[in-house]
Amino acid sequence: MKSRQTASLILLALIVLLSLPTGSLTGQTLPFAPGETIRFQIKVFGLHVGYQDMTFTGPVTLNGRRLLHAVADTKSLDSIKATFNYSLHDVIHVWMDPETLLPVRVYKDIQEGSWTDKVTIDIDQNSKTALYRDKRNPAGVRIPLQRATLDILSLVYFVRARQAQPGTLLSADYLVDNRQGVKAANIAVRRDSPLTVGNRSVPTLLYEQLGGQSVRVRMTDDANRIPVSITVGTFKVYGYDIDIVGSLVKVTRGK
Repeated sequence: MKSRQTASLILLALIVLLSLPTGSLTGQTLPFAPGETIRFQIKVFGLHVGYQDMTFTGPVTLNGRRLLHAVADTKSLDSIKATFNYSLHDVIHVWMDPETLLPVRVYKDIQEGSWTDKVTIDIDQNSKTALYRDKRNPAGVRIPLQRATLDILSLVYFVRARQAQPGTLLSADYLVDNRQGVKAANIAVRRDSPLTVGNRSVPTLLYEQLGGQSVRVRMTDDANRIPVSITVGTFKVYGYDIDIVGSLVKVTRGK
């Protein structure tokens, strides 16, 4: 019953969104507007472990510069803490250039089990450098960049902002952290299976990161480009790939 209700919510949200026009920001047409919030159900090894709410705040001013701001708030379920004595609450903020959607600053408030940290990454895409600061490196660690570089949150908005055709290859490396720095990556675009919404069939595209963290974003191939699922490859255990998978639950349309 619960899964049926979740499916109904997804269908209703998509039907409404597919009938609405897109918003316009900073001179370009974007498929998301200030206030848009997308909720994802998070699974690891097929086990439901939590939820993430991804919100596009919109244009803000940071250090005198007009940027686009988004935040992702990820929380584990109470049942995970009760069962495994472990809880997670990570909040990631990103400020992006309004023309390129490349990140300018990333801020992470991390609570994973007993580990807590606050991470700030200031990124200069023009001079190809990033300054990483956390509690172990309060003075900052300088990370060289080779070309345009994305973090996980900006990657989602970066691909949503593009009307790429299947067969397109987008060039953008991936910023991990001060221990791994930057991973070389490209993003391949291919056709995925269509999504049935009511009595309609909605085409979808898969943006698949080659290299990086093997991020995969499947979204509707329409004017709204709604992320249906986001998968992040994390690590290997005994030859098995451990992925974190976020699946669309609910969309709240922005203004």
